Amino acid sequence: MMAGYCSGRHSPATESRRRYTVVPRAGGWSVSVNGACTRPFANRQAAERIAATLQRQADRLRGRQ
Repeated sequence: MMAGYCSGRHSPATESRRRYTVVPRAGGWSVSVNGACTRPFANRQAAERIAATLQRQADRLRGRQ
């Protein structure tokens, strides 16, 4: 689902815990993790809902309920 990097400069995450965030991009809002972004969603609320769902799933996989 990730469509590419949010910017031309990719820097690996220094923190071991992944955080899903919502970032503005041309055409809408994208979910970002470790510098990779999804394709833009039309509205911010949709992107925030997806980011929250992905974060919950990632936390459960790591045993951080």
